Amino acid sequence: MQQFIKAIEIWVPDNSGLVLELSSSYYGDLEDFKSTSQAMRFQYDQGLPGKTWASGKPIVMTDFDNDYFQRASEAKLAGIVCGISVPIFCGEFLHAVVVLFCGGGRDVIGAMEVWHNANGSNSELKLADGYYGELERFGWVSRRLTMMRGRGLPGSAWMQDKPVIIDDLGRSNTFLRSRNAAEVGITTGLAIPFSYMESDVQILTFLSAKGTPIARCFEIWTPDSNENVLRFDSGYCQIDTDLEQKYASSAIKKGEGPLGHAWLSGRPLVAGPESEDGNAMIVLPVIKGCTLNSIVTLVL
Repeated sequence: MQQFIKAIEIWVPDNSGLVLELSSSYYGDLEDFKSTSQAMRFQYDQGLPGKTWASGKPIVMTDFDNDYFQRASEAKLAGIVCGISVPIFCGEFLHAVVVLFCGGGRDVIGAMEVWHNANGSNSELKLADGYYGELERFGWVSRRLTMMRGRGLPGSAWMQDKPVIIDDLGRSNTFLRSRNAAEVGITTGLAIPFSYMESDVQILTFLSAKGTPIARCFEIWTPDSNENVLRFDSGYCQIDTDLEQKYASSAIKKGEGPLGHAWLSGRPLVAGPESEDGNAMIVLPVIKGCTLNSIVTLVL
């Protein structure tokens, strides 16, 4: 099975707080791209991670021949056609930058999007940018949509102020592009709010197909009412169909395993192929203000 995501990087401030260094990563079989990347460091507004830090917003990059991306030739040789970079802030202070590098080709189906409240609107979202690969018609439709608060996948995440998963998008009454999704084979959607100011809403969406899934499993975990442990909230998995039963008795404490580590540190991480299920897993803390809202995991 081809992977939509070919590489993952977590960049964090070093001890000085002035430079980003690689904290954890996954490169699959991209050994040359890995060796180049692991030697790099980025200052504020430098390279894709530094540019994301400076902008304070997710960035979708499909043009590697720009004036700031420093690994263009290596990325092209690795078959990488898109980069999605997301900052994780606690208030005004950066905790980390997550970078996802994606492959392309006619057989690679899926999309990643960033929706925002253009002009500070408190009622609607528009597409800031997106990567659709070969799905030109789907991208054309998406760029002309306006999502009202509470409508569609990104609008639902905005209203609920937490990550949202929708399975079977082709039949969903909530997903406004259900007919278009069914036509191209997109089946599962995940929306994550990365909004650090109420006036500046940023919603990241992953639209995944079964043949080339962005992730084989999406899970959302939230702190319990006393904020003592993480409990399973919702999810979708091609492997385990009944996640609620699987995690019914699960209670993850701060510092316990990859999810507890992300909760304790407030930083995302990659649990590599040595993780218990043998697949790379991204652990993304969703922070509201300086408090954990939820944790999202993606198992490749």
